Formats: sequence, C-alpha cells, structure tokens
Amino acid sequence: MQIGMMGLGRMGANMVRRLVRDGHECVVYDINPASVAALVKD
Repeated sequence: MQIGMMGLGRMGANMVRRLVRDGHECVVYDINPASVAALVKD
C-alpha cells in the first residue's frame, strides 16, 4: 500500500517507521528537512 505522511514529529515518524517495516511504501513531507533526513537515515 502507498501512504503519504505530512509531519514527521514524534508521532508521524514512528508511524512511518512501523508502516515501512510492515512493507508499505511511504511518501513523507515535513517543513524541517532534518526530520526527513533523520527518517531516511533509519
């Protein structure tokens, strides 16, 4: 399943990590580029 997530704060980032771990494809956006970079690094 493809899922879009806006906001990668504490809740959004954890949700994306779990979704990706379970095999979903996620497209993410956050106003803070460091939040996106931290998630990509994981």
